[in-house]
Amino acid sequence: MSFVRNFAVWQYDKRMKRSIADFKYNGRKEYAEFYIQHMKQCFGKQLHRAGVTALVPVPISVKRRRYRGFNQAELLADGLAKELGMSSVRLIKRVKNTRPQSGLSPKERKQNLAASLAWDEREAKHLEGLSGVVALVDDIFTTGATMEACTEVLMAHGISAVYGICVCIGSE
Repeated sequence: MSFVRNFAVWQYDKRMKRSIADFKYNGRKEYAEFYIQHMKQCFGKQLHRAGVTALVPVPISVKRRRYRGFNQAELLADGLAKELGMSSVRLIKRVKNTRPQSGLSPKERKQNLAASLAWDEREAKHLEGLSGVVALVDDIFTTGATMEACTEVLMAHGISAVYGICVCIGSE
């Protein structure tokens, strides 16, 4: 793995599966504030100590954004950045629609993400004056395939260290 470390607040158990599903698919955006406060409380100091100055939301496809009306990782990254006094920068964009990662094997996840992510040059200007240490923000970490694919894009464009922070960790 190329990223340094991932921080996750909860296990992706039955209760959190229901909570995340309501957040992402049933329009319960207000859950973001609850998740953000716990992410800050559990890992805010560690992110600062690691030298993280910018949070990067994991991107979703245009099709998925249109269907949901929002990107849950952006809500989390924007809110957490505000709480921690950091920047939220959309450095990575989806350039290809992919199947949802849930239900895929680790190998299938990696193949699913191949060539689907790209650096967003327009957003890179927001990094000026910040360290080269960022944290990717997502809702769920399972195999690490998404975080690894995003890390590869970031490091190929000069980011020196990548951490991750998410609401839940689990395996399928």
